[in-house]
Amino acid sequence: MGCSITVIIPTYNSTKFIIKTINSVIDQSYKPDKIILVDDNSKDQDLLKIIINELKKKKFPEIDLILNNKNSGPGHNRNLGWNKSRTDYVAFLDDDDIWHKEKLKIQFEILNKNKNISLVACKKIMINKKKTKNQKKFYISKISFKSMIFKNSIPTSSVVIRTNINHKFMNSYYAEDYYLWLSILKENNQCYMINDYLCEERKIKNKEKLSQNLQEINKNVQNVLTYFYNKNLFNNLFIFY
Repeated sequence: MGCSITVIIPTYNSTKFIIKTINSVIDQSYKPDKIILVDDNSKDQDLLKIIINELKKKKFPEIDLILNNKNSGPGHNRNLGWNKSRTDYVAFLDDDDIWHKEKLKIQFEILNKNKNISLVACKKIMINKKKTKNQKKFYISKISFKSMIFKNSIPTSSVVIRTNINHKFMNSYYAEDYYLWLSILKENNQCYMINDYLCEERKIKNKEKLSQNLQEINKNVQNVLTYFYNKNLFNNLFIFY
């Protein structure tokens, strides 16, 4: 297919489950060029370094590990990995998610057929609710700015995006991805959703998830919408509605 890709994984206290996540990348039928992990000042950094060194020796040498000396949040960490990427595309994966083995292959088939697409995402589901289907044909639909105003329908762990796009994640713990998707769509970049589950979220016992803090999420979503409300009169009508 001729497209290079870096996979960026922000992580925090993940040594009990990160191997399965990384293996789901290494085992892709369309191999990535590099994996960048950004650890957000975890308590288990020493063990994480051992795990990554073993994976580099035995399975995939092109893994970089960045260790933060303070906790900065997922938006900052994804941007940090993104800025170090030298490939055509970047993909994002949370440390408790896994990919279907054909995910990157399917996404690049779509990108190769549609050169104007800036972002391709897919659906994500809890792994204990439904197994990923292994379809031969996948359907895609265009994501619009208007639809995203009402709901953030793009799972971050599902995204493949052009590296040189003119936007980055907001440096925030919450709604940082929502800000990026709206920024991209606002400029009429073409973004598409694959109508199937190629990404799965594991239920990790005792794992503290930022997505569980609904109050902070809602507050930051409103802050993001306010930003776009102030920027464009046409957008204001949808946000007000």
